[in-house]
Amino acid sequence: MTRQLTEKQKATLWQQRRMASYQASCRLAGYVLNDVTAEQNDDRLESLRRQYGG
Repeated sequence: MTRQLTEKQKATLWQQRRMASYQASCRLAGYVLNDVTAEQNDDRLESLRRQYGG
């Protein structure tokens, strides 16, 4: 019997699949992406919020 995924697990899985799809699309278009961790992303977002007053 398989277990049902929790909402958090579903959200995490969806986010991982979305990122993989986005990266694949970018590679097909010839773009080069840097791997960014969630912490780096949060730091960048906070920096932009401070800069633009959001």
